[in-house]
Amino acid sequence: MTSPSLTISMATHSDYDGIFFTSQAIRIYQDLPENTEFLILDNNPDSDHGRQIKHFAKDVPNMRVVDVTDRQSSFVKYDAFNLATGDVILGLDCHVLLQPGFIASMMEYWSRNPESKNMLTGPLLYDSLKATSEQIDPVWRGHDFGIWGDNKEGLKSGEPFEIPAQGMGCFSFIRANAPVINQGFRGFGGEEWYMAEMVRHNGGKVICHPKMGWNHRFNWPKRTFPLTIDDKLHNYYTGWLEIYRNINHPMMVEMTQHWISELGEDVVKLAIFKAVLGNAFILPTNPPSSNGG
Repeated sequence: MTSPSLTISMATHSDYDGIFFTSQAIRIYQDLPENTEFLILDNNPDSDHGRQIKHFAKDVPNMRVVDVTDRQSSFVKYDAFNLATGDVILGLDCHVLLQPGFIASMMEYWSRNPESKNMLTGPLLYDSLKATSEQIDPVWRGHDFGIWGDNKEGLKSGEPFEIPAQGMGCFSFIRANAPVINQGFRGFGGEEWYMAEMVRHNGGKVICHPKMGWNHRFNWPKRTFPLTIDDKLHNYYTGWLEIYRNINHPMMVEMTQHWISELGEDVVKLAIFKAVLGNAFILPTNPPSSNGG
């Protein structure tokens, strides 16, 4: 069997340091397939960071930088599904470090499952490198659906196991089987459950591989990427309407009740109105209110 080729893709917004250290750590410490492609999706290419990334890429074999300027969003990472050349895509946030043997374990999994529609990921390693979260648990907390959760039994098994969802700072697909992602998302928020459900709607599962641990830099001295409630509302309603296709679906009703409790009914009704129009769905005459009606 011919070994699949690999594209490692990272989206970035003013984070040259992240691109540099993530890329170089992978190149130095991981066993990469020959001619592995590095694909950088730059969402702020005219910045000083963007210019430095292009300069850096000239020195890295098979590194390609693509400017993405049509929208500003963490969802531009999924443009890799259309731009990558490898059979396998590993998508990373540009500030993620991988445990030893990560790439070899990932490629071995795909070599055994070349037709799979699964999304493959691994346990999040916290900064202690001891504590882990193997999955995202599907519950609401504040302005997010999903909290970091545990599956220590699965982790101890040493074998890949199914999970409900995971943080989208690290994910892998067979490129030909990756789901088609909505281009209407803005800013940040709403990725985890949307992607997990899209995988399942596409006939796959979300799989955590115990040997694919990843460490994510969460704290920034100065954040340059905008985080707004408006964008989160937009993304949740845009994505979930695409998935569930009915404002009265139980998941939609639960979400609307939650957002109303957080932000008030008028704000949420406007978000529903915009998302329904944007997705070309039939506008409900009576969006669910705080009592579920």
